Amino acid sequence: MNLSQENLMKVGIALGIVYAAWKFGPAWAKAGALGVGAVVVAKQVPYVKDVL
Repeated sequence: MNLSQENLMKVGIALGIVYAAWKFGPAWAKAGALGVGAVVVAKQVPYVKDVL
């Protein structure tokens, strides 16, 4: 798992945008934000990243 400062910054920004969509968006945006957030996190897990 690559946990460099640059990589963590990119993931943090992406998850921040997803959180804002989940917190302030309508119901359909909340569902989409949860899906996108799951993919962002899954791409950081080594054995899942190879499959995606």
